[in-house]
Amino acid sequence: MKSIAARCLLCAKVFNVDEEHPDYKKMAEKKGELPGFICDYCSNKVRYESDEANKQKKPL
Repeated sequence: MKSIAARCLLCAKVFNVDEEHPDYKKMAEKKGELPGFICDYCSNKVRYESDEANKQKKPL
């Protein structure tokens, strides 16, 4: 199974991305520096923060 090293755009960690990843084809086409993507941890964190920001405030 092929894999490629890619850097998360938010946390800057380097991950080995396998062929099964949906964005693998885009990352494999890029030549030069490490391709960028958003890791699962960061995407879940952003989703949680946006959901919390959209909740209505509880009255005191």
